[in-house]
Formats: sequence, C-alpha cells, structure tokens
Amino acid sequence: MRQLRILAATFLLISAQGAVSQNVGLAIQPTDPVQVKPVNQAVLLTCKPTAQKELFTDLKWTDPRGEIVRQDKQQGQAVYTETLGTDGTLALIIRNLKESEAGVYSCSATYANSEKFVKNVTIETYVAITWEDAPSEQYPILHSDYKVKCKVHANPAPIVDWFKNNDAISTTDRYVIEANGLLIRRVTEADDGVYTCRAIVMNTGEYQERHIKVEVHTPPSFEEMPAEAEVVEGDSGSLTCRAKGKPSPTYTWIKEDTREELSNSLRFSTNPLTGILSISPAEKNDRGNYICKAKNAAGEVQRLVELGVVVRPHIDELINISLPAGSNEAHLKCVVSGWPLPHVTFQRVGSNERFTNGVQENDDRIVLEQERLPPTVPGGEERTQGHLTITDVVKSDDGLYACIATNKGGEALKNGHITVEFAPTFASTPLKEAWSWDNHPVNISCTAESIPNATITWRLNEREIDRDGNIKQIGNGPKSILQIIPIDRRYYGVYKCVGKNIHGEAQHDILLREAHPPSEILQAKREVITATTITFTFIGPSNDGGLPVRSYAVQYREGGRNWDEALNKTWPVDSPYILEGLEPQKSYSFRFSARNDVGFGNWAAEDYVTMPKRSSPEEPKIIATQVLDGVIMSPYLDRFELRWRIPPDNGEPIDLYEVKYCEARNSSDGWISEGNCRDLELPSSGPPSFHVTKVKPNTHYKVELRARNIIGYSVPGQAIFKTARDPTKTGPEPITEAREPVLSSSALVGIVVAGLFVLFVIVDISCFIFNKTGLTYMVTSGCGSKDRMDSEINRSAEKEPLKGPVVLINDDSLTKETEVEYDAKGDGTRVTIVPPRHSAV
Repeated sequence: MRQLRILAATFLLISAQGAVSQNVGLAIQPTDPVQVKPVNQAVLLTCKPTAQKELFTDLKWTDPRGEIVRQDKQQGQAVYTETLGTDGTLALIIRNLKESEAGVYSCSATYANSEKFVKNVTIETYVAITWEDAPSEQYPILHSDYKVKCKVHANPAPIVDWFKNNDAISTTDRYVIEANGLLIRRVTEADDGVYTCRAIVMNTGEYQERHIKVEVHTPPSFEEMPAEAEVVEGDSGSLTCRAKGKPSPTYTWIKEDTREELSNSLRFSTNPLTGILSISPAEKNDRGNYICKAKNAAGEVQRLVELGVVVRPHIDELINISLPAGSNEAHLKCVVSGWPLPHVTFQRVGSNERFTNGVQENDDRIVLEQERLPPTVPGGEERTQGHLTITDVVKSDDGLYACIATNKGGEALKNGHITVEFAPTFASTPLKEAWSWDNHPVNISCTAESIPNATITWRLNEREIDRDGNIKQIGNGPKSILQIIPIDRRYYGVYKCVGKNIHGEAQHDILLREAHPPSEILQAKREVITATTITFTFIGPSNDGGLPVRSYAVQYREGGRNWDEALNKTWPVDSPYILEGLEPQKSYSFRFSARNDVGFGNWAAEDYVTMPKRSSPEEPKIIATQVLDGVIMSPYLDRFELRWRIPPDNGEPIDLYEVKYCEARNSSDGWISEGNCRDLELPSSGPPSFHVTKVKPNTHYKVELRARNIIGYSVPGQAIFKTARDPTKTGPEPITEAREPVLSSSALVGIVVAGLFVLFVIVDISCFIFNKTGLTYMVTSGCGSKDRMDSEINRSAEKEPLKGPVVLINDDSLTKETEVEYDAKGDGTRVTIVPPRHSAV
C-alpha cells in the first residue's frame, strides 16, 4: 500500500508539472488589463480557470482594498460575485460604479492543492456628460436679465459652447457664456428661439447636445375694457376682464368690500381662461366694486370694475280715493321704488295716452308731478312719489287710473281708482212704456246710476206699492225689477221708479198700457199670379194694438165652400207673401188678418180670384253670387256653376230643364252668341244647380235655361258668365268693344215711339186682367159680360171641394235667405228675400 501511495503522488506531481507546462491559469473577460468604465453604470467582469476546473479550488475576487468580495447576493449589495454557468466562471458584479470603487481587482484560485494562481484587472472610472440643470423649456421675462441654465458635469471636464437656431453664440454685451448657463441681458421678444447647449469631452470622445426652447414671457396688461357694468336684478349678468400677456393670463375675481374670492361662490362663477365673471341671478346687494386679477408667470395686474344692479320698479303704495262730484281737488298718489329711481306717470284705463309732467294739454284741470322721497330708515334707499291732481272734479273723472313706474329694468303697473260720488240718474234706463194683456205677466225694470248705489222704491199712479200679491219687486238697487200680473185695469198706469242715495234723488216713469190685437188690415194686393201661386203685398192695420205686427195670415176657400172649410197660411212680417198649392182654373175667396203678440185681429180685405189655366212653367230665375257689370264671374278656369230658383210649374210638374250655352261677345245690340253652342237636358229630380264644364278660360258664355212640363217650355232665363283668367298666361285681357250704332236720328225717334206704344198696351192689358180696369176692359165689358159670367159659373161647377182641416200656422220661425237673381233680359240683377222651399199651409 505504501508503495501505491508513493506511485500516486509521483503521478500527481508529474501531472502538475505537465499542467504548468501546458499554460494552466486564470482568464478574465473582458481581456484588457485596464477597463475604463463610466460611473453610475453597472460593470460585469468574469474569471474562470483555463484548464480542468476540477483541479482549481478557492476561486475568488478581491477588491482594491484586498478584501474578498462576497459571493452571496444581498438586497442593496453594491459589489458581489456570482457563479455563472457550469464551466466554473465567477462573475464580479458592480451594480452602480462609483469613482471610489476604481482600482485593481484580483481573481485568485489554488491549482491541485499546491499552486496558487492570481489574475489582476484594473478598473478606471470617468464621469460621462451629465445635464445637471438644463431644463428643455425656459421662460425669461421681458426686459429683465436672464440666464438660460445649462449646468453640465463630466470627468474629465467638458468643453461647453452655445448655438441659437444653429448659429454659434459668442460672448458679447448682451450674451455672456458662463459655466452654468448663457446670460442674456435686457431680454427682448427677439430672444425667443431654440438654444443648443453643446458639451464635448475630448479624452473620452463624448459629445452631447441639449436643445432648450426659450420663450420670452410678458407680464399681463389690461386691454381696453369698460370700468362699469350693469345687470338687472333677477336676471343673469356678467363682468368681463380682458388682459394680454405671454403666456395668456389666468383670471380671478374678488368682491372688494368682502374680499371674497368668487370662483366657488353660490351665484357666481369665474372662467379663469376668458376672465368672465357670471352672476345668476343678480341680487340688489351685488351692487359694488369687483377686482379682476390677471396673472401669468411673468407677473400679475389687477383692475377695479364697478357693478350697478338695476332694480326693477316696484309700486309700494297706491291708495284709492273717493270724493263727491264738484270737489275742488282729487289727489291720487303713487309711491314707487327701484334703481335707478323710476319715473312715474299715470294713464287713464281705456286710453292710449299717458299723462305728461305738468299741466295736460287737452285738460288743464289735470296736473302730474313727482318728487323724491328720503329713505324711510337709515341706510335705506330713496323712492319716487307721483302726484296726479284733478281740480273741479266731475262725474267723468271717475274710473281706473294706472300708475306706471319706469326705469332701465322695465315697467311696473298698478291700477288705482278715483271714485266720484254723485246723485242717482236714470240716463241708462231707456224703458218708458210697457204692454200687457189678459193677465199676461210683464216685467219692468230700471237701473239707477249713482255712487254710492241708490236704494230703489216703486210707486203706481203716485201711490206706494205695498204688499200686493200681483206685484213682486226683485232688487232694491241699483237695479230693480217689477214682476206685474195685471188682473184688472187698476194695474195699468204710471209706475214711478225712485232712486235715492246720500247725494240726492231721481225718478223715472214707465207707463204700463193694455195691449189689444191689431185692427183689420187696410189692403191686400195681388202682385203676381201663376196657375198655382199668388204673391201678395199688404198695407197693415191702422191700429197695431200697441204692439208691432208679427205676421199676416190668409184664409182661403174654393168658391161655394164655407169658411169653416177654409185653409190657412201665416207669413212672418217682411217675408215674401206667396201662397202656393193652388189649382189652375179654380176660383178662390181670400180674407186676411194681422197678428201681434196679443193675437190675430179680425178677418178683412176679402178678395176673389180665378186661377189661370194650366200652362208651361214660369221662367226659371238664374241666381248669381258674384256679378260685375252685369256678368256673373266664375272663380274657375274651366267651368262655372249654374244655379236657379225652381219656378212655379203652373199646374203640371216640371219634368226637365234645358240648358243651352254658347261663347258670346258684347256688341251694340247686346250680348250675341258666337257659335260653339251646346245643349243639355237636366232631370228635374236633381238639385237646382249644374256645373258647366269643358269651357275656355277668360271667356264669356251666354246661357239660356228653360223649364219644361207636359204643356211646354217656359220662357228662358238668361245670363252671361265669364270664366276666370288663366294665371299662366301673361299680357292684358282682350277688350270686347261695343260697336257704335249706325242709326239716324229719325230711326231713333221711331224706336222710342214704338216702345212707348208697346209699353202702354202691356200696362192696359195688365189692368184688364188683374184689376178689371183700363181701356180694354171698357171696350169689352158691354158686350161680353154675360158670356163671362156664364163661363165663370161653368168653371166653378167643375171645381172639387177643398179638403183637409183648417190649420193656422205661426211662421215666425221661418228663415230668410238673401240671394241675387240674374235677369239678362232686364237690368241684370235684383236682390230678393227668398221664402223657405217647403212652406207650411
């Protein structure tokens, strides 16, 4: 065994000698023996064996002080070692290199437990370029000396130079390059720009630039702005502060008397960027001085703004007054408040004119004055009092008077009353006569105008009315009504209404008279007779019984019948008195009566008529609503409406209407057709109207309308229509000129004489037919009287007796309608009152 150990040791020794001979040792990375490192940066150096790591033991690093650098990593340890990988590498780590940590660091290890290896590396430090105080944005103040700061540190020390907008800067009177910056004397706005601070370290080759934006600031200065402002109490308002500066200033507002900063006040808000102080709503106590402060980095300024709060007018006192007519003076006073002090005036309610200061031009009895009233309490506000004085007061001065206070804030209005007292008067009681009959209740009333109100009593025929069950008084002033039931003649007579107040008494007489039915009518005239209708006019009764006539009645019977078999019809006054439903060729007897509110008078004015025989219908009357110079104007371009009144059928029903219309022009001979005529037949069962279509715009048309029954056609009703002008057509309307008549004077005289002769014949025949008078009647009465009488008797024998009960109809409720009948053969138009289409008999 001992020999084996000797052999092993010998082997190891031989091996170690062989390792030394094979360049065994330690290697440091990086390999440079001197490492130049910047401070404040991390450094890592590694050390590892160059041969088999198993033969190396006790691998370690020692610092420049000879102390072993510990391998355990602790929080905050500045220098430590750490094993990296699997090849035995030991790293030296310096977290943040300091100048004090520079020096020689050694890596050592023991080889084969016998030989010690050591490897050294030197760490040298330098300070890199560091910008210690060089802000990238700097703000000098106008007209001041300012140093653009650029403090740079490096080891070795750097060389520092300056540039502005890429132009080199050298020391001058205005620019001084100092160790810690660039001094600019008396800064101007031209010194704005980008400055470059450059640092160079030649030993290390470092080069850095610092770009600095220099912006010259100007202190705030106020722009032109009002020193006073106003806001209306209760409204929103604002104060504006305007200042210029660089940078733009910010604003604050302070109320001078309270020193309150208003940015967070309840009713105030400040915009720090625009300088607007908003107030919502404004109050009277907001009046006063406000301080606006404008501030930026270059300085601060302040200005005083006076705020006036306009207080809307308020009427504090207006007392109504009352005095008798004839008083020397009436004083109406109105006290108002507000700021500025309001102006006071008055206006009579119902008038558009306001009173002016002083004596009024249109009434020198009225004077307006106003005065300032001192505060009612210390520290209070003044008020204005307006005086309206009226001398020689009369009744017409009574009424409402508006007190009107005006200032910048608006108007205030309040009505006061001047009451002018006066004795009663019955000027507004028009009733002087009343009527009653047959115990018919009647009301009479009177109204006494007076101030104060009058008390009313009544007397009948100068005696007091006391506890009479047939007379009831309602109201004893200022209005009073008597409800009277005149059971006998004692209740007719003079009722005296007596009104009294403290200023006097007045009386008003009302005569209550007994009314009677009207007397007999004086005359009933036949105006128009057709085969089935008669139109009457009446001359009323000589005595209306005290009340106006309300209606007329007719009682009629066929010849030979008794009056108790007669029929009746009633017409309201002033309506067309047309009796319809009669039969052709029959004889009728008529008698007439008038009615007032009491009733009908006696029958009178009997008349006898034999109706004409059946014939063709009467002429239909064309109705127009818009007529111009005898022409019916249509509002339509391509049509017009033809309307007519249904004519009497003269005993046979109308079965159709025939319409003919042609284009027409006006000539000296009147309207004549120009062709393009069309004929239409319309059923009689439809309404009495028709829309004529497919006509030209702005064109005249002549229209003829005839009614037909089984006997024949009526005389045509005629009218001229004109359609509306087409608005798309331009230019003046064509003018239809009438031709001058080509007639001699002798021809004109002959025409006039012939016309007068024809007119005489027509009048004479009419008198013969309707009134049995005239030349024709005188000629024929002698020879034909007997034949006429026989004929009348024969016709009477052919008539059937009237049927149906006797009915008396009150037509007061019948409606009336105003229309225009067009007659192209006569004067053109006439206005008539049209009866209802279905009148009762």
